[in-house]
Parts: sequence; structure tokens; C-alpha cells
Amino acid sequence: MTDETDPKPVAISTFRRRTADGFTLAAFVIDERECASPEEMKSIRKEASTEIRRRRIVGEYETRWAKAGELPSTLPRWAEYRRQLEAADQESS
Repeated sequence: MTDETDPKPVAISTFRRRTADGFTLAAFVIDERECASPEEMKSIRKEASTEIRRRRIVGEYETRWAKAGELPSTLPRWAEYRRQLEAADQESS
């Protein structure tokens, strides 16, 4: 039997971009707590992964369960990070 007062576990995925010198830097986060459903989170991650592959950005996701009472990350969300990539494209054109 489960305790109804326990919150449902929610996932947080952080994309870590690999730099030219081999380090990884956290680039953006997808937080299930900010999504309408786990399916929405999967959809956002799929969209992000498709764009990351298209741009040939090397990196990886780290997915973990949020801790009780954990504050939201200060990292950009996927939509904001995508806008940053697009702005950089405009600057380099």
C-alpha cells in the first residue's frame, strides 16, 4: 500500500554540453514539475534532442529524481536555450 501523502516522484533532466577541451557544462534543464504531464516532459526532451543532434552539439543528459522541497534550477529551460542558440546563429550570419 502506498502513502497518499507522499508526492509523486518527478524527473529533472539536465543537458550537459561538452566543450572543446573535454569538460562538460550544464546548458539547460527540463523539469517535470514545470510540465503538465510526464508525456509533456518527454515531448520537450525529444524536441531538444532532435535540435541538439541537428546542430551536432556534443553532450549528454543527466536525469534524476527531484528531492522533496528542491528549488527549481537557475539554468535556462529548453525554450530559452533554443532562443540563445538562434540568437547566436543571427550574430554569426
